[in-house]
Amino acid sequence: MLGFVEKLTGAIERNDSLLCVGLDPDHIAPGPASVEEQLVRWGVDIIEQTADLVCCYKPNFAFYEQYGPPGLSALRRIVAAAEQAGDIPVLLDAKRGDIGHTAAAYARAAFEVWGVDAITVSPYLGRDGVTPFLAHPGKMVFVLCYTSNPSAAEIQEFGPYPLYQLIARLGQTWGDGAQLGFVVGATQPTALARVRELAPDRWLLAPGVGAQGGDLAAALAAGLDARGRGVIVPASRAVAGAADPRQAALDLRDRINAHRIPSPARGGPWSGAAGGPGRGPSGLILALHDAGCIQFGEFTLASGKQSPIYVDLRRVASYPALLRQVADAYAALIRPLTFDCLAAVPYAALPIGAAVALQMDRPLVYPRKEAKAHGTGRAVEGVFAPGDTALVLEDVATSAGSLLRAIETLEAAGLTVRDAVVLLDREQGGPASLAARGYHLHAVLQMTEVLDVLRDEERISGEEHQTVVAYLGTVDRAR
Repeated sequence: MLGFVEKLTGAIERNDSLLCVGLDPDHIAPGPASVEEQLVRWGVDIIEQTADLVCCYKPNFAFYEQYGPPGLSALRRIVAAAEQAGDIPVLLDAKRGDIGHTAAAYARAAFEVWGVDAITVSPYLGRDGVTPFLAHPGKMVFVLCYTSNPSAAEIQEFGPYPLYQLIARLGQTWGDGAQLGFVVGATQPTALARVRELAPDRWLLAPGVGAQGGDLAAALAAGLDARGRGVIVPASRAVAGAADPRQAALDLRDRINAHRIPSPARGGPWSGAAGGPGRGPSGLILALHDAGCIQFGEFTLASGKQSPIYVDLRRVASYPALLRQVADAYAALIRPLTFDCLAAVPYAALPIGAAVALQMDRPLVYPRKEAKAHGTGRAVEGVFAPGDTALVLEDVATSAGSLLRAIETLEAAGLTVRDAVVLLDREQGGPASLAARGYHLHAVLQMTEVLDVLRDEERISGEEHQTVVAYLGTVDRAR
């Protein structure tokens, strides 16, 4: 059996469509046929007219529940009709949210009784209310993040760090990209852009185009991923309520496709952080330069050597927005790795490590730089068990001396280390030094790409660029 994502991507490719038609029977007029038969006839008619134009169908549970048992029986038959129409996935808009035991019952109802492929879920109860839905292989959950209704901001933008952004961060720790996506209203293009930035690889369900007045062009510009996909655009009344549903669906699909222009810049400023073609998170590089974290001139390094460039990531903690951006960049790189706790190297990486730990909901420890002659006398602060795997976080790698010293302290305390992650690799021997000891270094940024972006954006001159590149080349030849 195909899972939701497989069905969705298959329908997108076959039908060249990001359109999701809502199957919401708002009113059924009295007639000779039973309510159930009228509902089924209405739903099947919409499916037959639009099955080659959509990527998904989205019935709202309330519009069937209002008719009692006949409505619910009709829902099951309409879901089956969508399946028979050619593996079109069905996303049940039910907005479930309850404690774990009850959530498990809701999940069984959605996936085993109604037979849908995905469901909308409220995150208000936290992880407990969501994870029971993730226990069903191939099924998907769309967590309410920033909804399309007018009063959404009263709750979802509350707090110095908006609630919807917290949901976008935490939700990614609950399930992977084939299990969990987010609901972000097309009426909220700013929020759509921020969630896409925070969750570059997640599917977004963007209701609000049509009757609610969402700006389609703005929503797609904000939400599409690097492949010109990643957004499901639902429309209910605008299609199912039209005099000619097929023509309405065709027109809306074509309008959506007019805006599906892939962009390598999509997916947040760290979208290329995991490596591969097009690597170069320019937004993050420019933000670091704006904060004075990357400076040019004549500097003496801790090793006593002279350098035409100086990286001071201790400044990141003074800029909350930049700290969040940096934490997101680390998290994007870290997510595929296996570890029990994070271990931040003092001092610059400590606030960064705390931000990453909060974002990923993972424990944090840190190796002390100096021996502690009082209190517990611990060399590693924090809670861990012998044999736990620590993922080491550092701000910059030069020769990796500080990383190796930190790893020695962690391992002496009983922790296992396999990987280290830095924001910037100065390309001065760090990866090779770690590899020689059996460790792997992952870097969000390479020094050469930082230089290229700053030159291309005219932040430094061509001469400054050449000076630093030549310096790096000299260092490389000296190794």
